[in-house]
Amino acid sequence: MRSQRLAGHLSAAARTIHALSLPIILFWVALTIVVNVVAPQLQSVARTHSVALGPHDAPSLIAMKRIGKDFQQFDSDTTAMVLLEGQEKLGDEAHRFYDVLVTKLSQDTTHVQHIENFWGDPLTAAGSQSADGKAAYVQLNLTGDQGGSQANESVAAVQRIVDSVPPPPGIKAYVTGPGPLGADRVVYGDRSLHTITGISIAVIAIMLFIAYRSLSAALIMLLTVGLELLAVRGIISTFAVNDLMGLSTFTVNVLVALTIAASTDYIIFLVGRYQEARATGQNREAAYYTMFGGTAHVVLASGLTVAGAMYCLGFTRLPYFNTLASPCAIGLVTVMLASLTLAPAIIAVASRFGLFDPKRATTKRRWRRIGTVVVRWPGPVLAATLLIALIGLLALPKYQTNYNERYYIPSAAPSNIGYLASDRHFPQARMEPEVLMVEADHDLRNPTDMLILDRIAKTVFHTPGIARVQSITRPLGAPIDHSSIPFQLGMQSTMTIENLQNLKDRVADLSTLTDQLQRMIDITQRTQELTRQLTDATHDMNAHTRQMRDNANELRDRIADFDDFWRPSEVSRTGSATASTFPSAGRCAPC
Repeated sequence: MRSQRLAGHLSAAARTIHALSLPIILFWVALTIVVNVVAPQLQSVARTHSVALGPHDAPSLIAMKRIGKDFQQFDSDTTAMVLLEGQEKLGDEAHRFYDVLVTKLSQDTTHVQHIENFWGDPLTAAGSQSADGKAAYVQLNLTGDQGGSQANESVAAVQRIVDSVPPPPGIKAYVTGPGPLGADRVVYGDRSLHTITGISIAVIAIMLFIAYRSLSAALIMLLTVGLELLAVRGIISTFAVNDLMGLSTFTVNVLVALTIAASTDYIIFLVGRYQEARATGQNREAAYYTMFGGTAHVVLASGLTVAGAMYCLGFTRLPYFNTLASPCAIGLVTVMLASLTLAPAIIAVASRFGLFDPKRATTKRRWRRIGTVVVRWPGPVLAATLLIALIGLLALPKYQTNYNERYYIPSAAPSNIGYLASDRHFPQARMEPEVLMVEADHDLRNPTDMLILDRIAKTVFHTPGIARVQSITRPLGAPIDHSSIPFQLGMQSTMTIENLQNLKDRVADLSTLTDQLQRMIDITQRTQELTRQLTDATHDMNAHTRQMRDNANELRDRIADFDDFWRPSEVSRTGSATASTFPSAGRCAPC
């Protein structure tokens, strides 16, 4: 009962499409023209609306942005390297050229967020210069996450700045690193898309012509495939321009490939079923209805299955895959609808002129023989099929996925040329360094924490796959000369042994000096004793002097008393004239 209702619906749809074949064709042509006029070309939209290809919740990207935030340097994950290479050792001219580049790059704050200017500082220059002295680099942190349109614009801006400064003779400047590599992937992905599309159309045309032996049938089928491809490209471009979905070069290439493959398959289903019906003697209209009734449900089921499978990619976390979900699902649904409406309408119109009539009788005997073999000997056929499948399965255990994008873009790409120049002077990892941040709840700038940081760097260095560790305790990528604790202890012992005789001589000098100091102490003590005795004598002299003064005063008083006693008797004896020669009686003031 359900199959009868389905057959009825298909029959009604077939009749409607057959009756409205010209309007349906015109509708699809008009839709294709409108969406391609309203929106730019798909490649241009993909460049301007490209999404970052790194998952935002990846631990490595979270850590990288945390580093930029804590050090207040950058907030993106796009890095680039400007590499200088000279035919001879880089000298003063190279440094002046480097300084001009760094100055111009630092002025472009819109695209350049941070510059690791190691080579511009004599203290750290050796950390970014090659061992042969012929190459040096500066690391840039650019605006925008890697793979996004903003990051690609930043890479283009850096390339313009580098190209604007003429290098000295014998010196070349390259812009390379993960950011420029991602930008080149977009450029060469767009270029390869045209090549892939052209080759695919050519191969399909040749196969259709060989299969159907009709140039008109092959051209009409190609025209249908091309119209569906243009419609899908225009519709996806319109969605992307209005920010309804994100795109990437990978998405555009897969979308175009799926569209070509699906539309070609579905048109082959339709035309093949139509010609089978015509080969059985049905007229053109009956063959059309047989074609639609025998393939419409297959196209519908196939289209929805593939579209649903592609849409499930939206649940992945990696933008490489989840950006495929909406564009590819919408594109396949568009192809399915076109294959159920446009393709039958074109076949209906073309069949009126006999353009799809078979040019040769179909041979069923070969396919019948193959079917007979499978039914008669299912075991051996299954074993042979599994054996062929095992040829590919046996290679899977030894297969190792390579995620290095350098090998998937042409060697003539600017970033790859820079990588090749770097490989001539540096290890490959120098252009794509991994960053490790150690965070603590206190200031790490003390001897104890420096030892811990050096121990961490040493442990990381001994990890398999690590070729170089550059940290605050090893700024040049290797341990600082004579900085290890055993060396310091040994050096202290060596210096002590070498200075032992000198220390003995100095100890002897200290003994002599001690003796001299003792003599000075004895003399000082003797001087102190004599000074004390002199002080005592002085005190005695002061006491005797005071006694002499008292005796002199007493003597004077006695003389005055005697004078007072003696003067009257003298006067009475000698007369007043003689007495006038004596001073007046009385005691003078004490001395």
